[in-house]
Amino acid sequence: MNTTPMDTILVVCSDEDYSVNLISSLHDIGANVVGPFASGDVAMAMAAQVSPNLAIFAGEPSGERNAEGLAQELLDTWGVRSLLLDSALSHVGEQPWLPEADTLDRLIDGLAHAEAARTQ
Repeated sequence: MNTTPMDTILVVCSDEDYSVNLISSLHDIGANVVGPFASGDVAMAMAAQVSPNLAIFAGEPSGERNAEGLAQELLDTWGVRSLLLDSALSHVGEQPWLPEADTLDRLIDGLAHAEAARTQ
């Protein structure tokens, strides 16, 4: 699967095993990955440097911002949309930073295919 509309993905995750699997799956679908970063401050600094098209949160970042706050700041500052996974979603209400529907569908489909190929 070609991920042209989201070719650079910023990963925010402090779980090494989870991030290895997530990054491997993202590479399998052709995405360029920056991270993983556990710190929200480092993630913001890297977003300024590499201009990611999307951020994926696989847990709460360390630092002053929670996942929701960092996702909102990424959108407001750099126009980066975010997808919050697992525990990062625990207290999130409205999510104005979500990826566009076609981008989200393509990402989910690509990751599902990558996971299926890996388990065969």
